[in-house]
Amino acid sequence: MIQNSTNNDIVKNLKEISYEMSILIVEDDILLQEQLKTFLSRFFKHIDVANNGLEALDKYSKNQYSLIFTDLTMPFMGGEELAKKIKLINESQHIMVLSAHSESDKLIQLVNIGIDGYLLKPLDITSVLKQITKICQAIYNRDMLEHFNLMLEESNSELMNRNAELRAALKELTAAKETIQKLSTPQNQTKIKQTKPKQEVSFVQTKKVSAIEFANSYPLELESTNESLEDLEAQFYILLANAEKTFDQRSIVELTGLLNDFAREIEMIPQFASIAHGIFEVEKAFRSVQDHTKIPTVLPMLGSLFDNLEKWRKGIFLYQDVDDIHYMDNSLISDALSLQGFLSSENSTSDSSDMELF
Repeated sequence: MIQNSTNNDIVKNLKEISYEMSILIVEDDILLQEQLKTFLSRFFKHIDVANNGLEALDKYSKNQYSLIFTDLTMPFMGGEELAKKIKLINESQHIMVLSAHSESDKLIQLVNIGIDGYLLKPLDITSVLKQITKICQAIYNRDMLEHFNLMLEESNSELMNRNAELRAALKELTAAKETIQKLSTPQNQTKIKQTKPKQEVSFVQTKKVSAIEFANSYPLELESTNESLEDLEAQFYILLANAEKTFDQRSIVELTGLLNDFAREIEMIPQFASIAHGIFEVEKAFRSVQDHTKIPTVLPMLGSLFDNLEKWRKGIFLYQDVDDIHYMDNSLISDALSLQGFLSSENSTSDSSDMELF
């Protein structure tokens, strides 16, 4: 339980700081390359892959990457030579090395080149998450510092422009005051009252409720719900990462339990009862699947549903930047129904196959 909790915290932190980052994976083992890409796509905005150092250099010349993962032993150009060439191009580029060996001499050489981390194969999820989070935190801090410096420069420039505009406005205001004084005579006031048109005030009625309005109505409840949903999301992504290696009876129990907890948390807010119902239906569909070997084929669909649920949660509960709290209801319910329908069809196919055997 302590290990699980630690992983959940790491996942939440990593997803918050890496969502705008792009990475390059350089690995000649296609299976490991795909596994890494699938796992890391939960955290990073964009991922490119290369089969060797030469391909990686070509991609590097055309794109910018926050972080590069590279194997050491590859055809045409290995990871050590690739790291040297990239550091000559961009000394501040962050690079992590993957290797099945841990020779101290090789590690010293890589440290001298300027790599940021060293991951041993076979990869351990907890170790990978910790090292990636450490490096991404450094990248995030650097980018935020650059962003704040740029904002400061822009603010100074804007202040100078505003001062010029204020001086011009002051001149206009002085001229306007003089005009008003001339119009303030009793004779002119009478003319203005006689010619001033009658104005009507109208109010636009709308049924939309913004996230800000919603949060102001239930501040404590929504904060608690956001934290609970965020924790459940982290548990799901850990489960999904482990499921790519193996999926057994214990996995289905954990998965359906997570879906049930997620739906119950949303159900506490009446405005989102339809979304909660959709997730409950997905949970029932998973429970009814008889052939558990077919479940991994639908995990990408479930991952897509949780990605959209995370986007929905952040827009309403965390950032509170949406104009309508129901802006994703139809999309989420459609995703849930599609997943439920797919699972039901898989179950029906399984039943038909069983009947043919007898």
